[in-house]
Amino acid sequence: MPSTNSSRSLSSHLLSLNVPQFTQATQSPFLRLAAKGRLPKSTISHWLANDRMYMQGYIRLTGKLMLILPLPLRPTPSKNEDTVEVRLLDWLVDALVNIRREERFFIDVTERYGLDLDLVGENETIPEDRKIEGLRRYEQLFNSLTTQAAPANEFLPWLEGAVLFWATEKVYFEAWSWAKRQIDAKGDQEQHGDDDGGAMRNEFIPNWTNGDFITFVDTLECIINDGVNQAVGEDAELKRQICQRAEQVWKATLDAEVTFWPRVEVQ
Repeated sequence: MPSTNSSRSLSSHLLSLNVPQFTQATQSPFLRLAAKGRLPKSTISHWLANDRMYMQGYIRLTGKLMLILPLPLRPTPSKNEDTVEVRLLDWLVDALVNIRREERFFIDVTERYGLDLDLVGENETIPEDRKIEGLRRYEQLFNSLTTQAAPANEFLPWLEGAVLFWATEKVYFEAWSWAKRQIDAKGDQEQHGDDDGGAMRNEFIPNWTNGDFITFVDTLECIINDGVNQAVGEDAELKRQICQRAEQVWKATLDAEVTFWPRVEVQ
């Protein structure tokens, strides 16, 4: 494991690792074709349907973290800053509101552009072969954190879940921001008919690159870094242990993200 600079924030440390994999997760051929308006509706539909199923694991993990958060017994004076755990609770509440809004947005856009979000097969189940590899990996990751009767670590029990949320949101924002830059840099806004009718370039890419989204991501990053700094202090060994726990989640998230983008051929 690379040496951990005790003065470096946890998020900065994680971003310094697995850089080629991070680039692969945020600069895929799928994203490039999305920026050009050259993804067929069938490809977008299948990916969006899988992304919607990812949301269900996200919701369950949100509930799990709410259950295990150690909230203060005494009220915090209004002039004082809330504890890290209360700030995280507020973020999780916002995350639930956002993810439900996102699903409604998916349904609205797919209906208007003639896309399909339904993966359900016979017996009201989703066949495994209809799930992309990234969704299967996320399901395993979410399940590993939500099916435990108690947190695996009593010290900062929310760490793995919060890092997972930050990692996936960070990659998602950076990926679609890269896609948006491909539109600007390549001059791909010519008046031609997009293969998807304009769903990606007119609806989804603007939605996933707006200022509110990055503020949402940055807020969680600050909460995690503040929580770790307060808990660890100057204890280098404890910081190393925390970094090891976070690194496992970071790597697993990147593994899932790389395989979440469908394989396409860029012409």
